Amino acid sequence: MRRLQRALVVCTLALLLSPPAAARPEKIRPDHSYYSDEFSLQGLVSDLVGEKNYEEVYQLYSYYEAVYDAAGRVVLFREYERGSLVRSERYRYGPGGELLERKLKRPGKPVEISRPAAG
Repeated sequence: MRRLQRALVVCTLALLLSPPAAARPEKIRPDHSYYSDEFSLQGLVSDLVGEKNYEEVYQLYSYYEAVYDAAGRVVLFREYERGSLVRSERYRYGPGGELLERKLKRPGKPVEISRPAAG
């Protein structure tokens, strides 16, 4: 019984101390493309969940690409289906790092510009 308790404690600690599976790319180089088959939405900004290489995601039905700036913020996010661009989002940030604007482009549709509500 004591071994079982220790094993449960060790497993619990391992789960609590391990990095989350749904994390953005570990090391970010500004102006480089990163890919994933999942994304998350934080306010108006889409971001990758995890990171995969291009060869892995290109074979999937849908995948996502993100480009980050030197501060680690998403500046460009793209969604693809079967290798074709579905949407592209560009983000512009203020001097304090706050999101100022999101430009959403979809093939054949007008550009949509969104700005966060003033708080």
